[in-house]
Amino acid sequence: MKHSPADDAGPWCDLPDVAALRLALPGPFRRAARLHPRRGQPTGWGVLELVPWNAAGRFHAAEIDPGTRLDYHTGCMYPQDAASQVPVFLLNPRPGDVVIDCCAAPGSKSTQIGLALGDNGLLVCCDANPPRRAVLAETLARQGVACAVVTPMPVARLAERSPGCADAVLVDAPCSGHGERSLKQTTAMGRRQLELLRTAARLVRPGGRLVYSTCTPYRQENEAVVRGLLAADSRFTVEAVAANGCDDDLDGLGALRLWPHRQGTEPFFACLLRADDSGPHSRLMGRVPQHLHDLAAILPRASWHVWRHGDLLFAGSPQAASCALPSDARGIIVGRGTTLKLEAWGAQAVIERGASAQSIRHSDACRLWAGETCDIADGLVRTEAGAPLGEMSSGRLRLPSRMCRAGLV
Repeated sequence: MKHSPADDAGPWCDLPDVAALRLALPGPFRRAARLHPRRGQPTGWGVLELVPWNAAGRFHAAEIDPGTRLDYHTGCMYPQDAASQVPVFLLNPRPGDVVIDCCAAPGSKSTQIGLALGDNGLLVCCDANPPRRAVLAETLARQGVACAVVTPMPVARLAERSPGCADAVLVDAPCSGHGERSLKQTTAMGRRQLELLRTAARLVRPGGRLVYSTCTPYRQENEAVVRGLLAADSRFTVEAVAANGCDDDLDGLGALRLWPHRQGTEPFFACLLRADDSGPHSRLMGRVPQHLHDLAAILPRASWHVWRHGDLLFAGSPQAASCALPSDARGIIVGRGTTLKLEAWGAQAVIERGASAQSIRHSDACRLWAGETCDIADGLVRTEAGAPLGEMSSGRLRLPSRMCRAGLV
């Protein structure tokens, strides 16, 4: 974008190392991914470097395209900018928590939250756009997240209906991104972000946690928004945090910053706020569907709640099963029919949770993912490195044809 001296006197004057930042802002940024805790070890990624602020995060070589790696398709490695992994680190979701992700699609942070909750807790994923919710639902299923509910209910309506319902709320807000913007643009965006943050804050229970984050460098959309919430809602204070490799925020609030010219990531801001012990407290739980035992032969020790809706068999955390919200998706569709014909992502989910599965060579797994046939017995299969593949039938891996990929390594 062509900018004028007025622009230079605007949001850029608030930022450190402006010349170096401007050079680094267009990227490229260091490429990173996140390891799945239950899907084995990565294969063929070369040297992986630990992301300092996330034990599951890994930097990988720039020339590696994750889409060409089998580990991406099995969910073992999830591509995610390293800076984007910070907000969930601050949110610190724990098994049993009720967590709301207010801007959830396409699902990077939602899956990170869901894997931290495991099969005990509730993750409510909000997004206003139906196609984006469809992508989000599939992303959650492909990562084997069983505690999530994808709801079409707007955040404002949810806050009116169930104030104080969540232990933790994430607002990874829409922002100006990496492009150069004027002071007028960033100030206007900051007003919209503050409105969203104030609405989301109503969802936090007494003593609960609220994380606000953006992937833009501008103070008007970051520190200024947090200061706006503190002025408008006396329940909240910033809980100062530090993280290996991260910078402090620009105003000394106790928040975190990352910069392309320093950490090599996209620009990022994240702040943890804590609610005091006042305010409303409500619940999102409703009627619990009848529990079935169709998975007992496959997973005798599973902690899932299993229920049927029409021809589909669902499995999920008890909290997701009983969540009293409208939903586009909840839990995992494990299979269908009275004979339990496993769905592709359901098969992967039961394998990662300990279902008996045959281990096969990585090279054979790549062939199967390309839609080829292999002389492998019917049943559940995983790679020798532990990545779940799915269910074999008549020499083929049962997989949606649109997901098949040739040439994987």
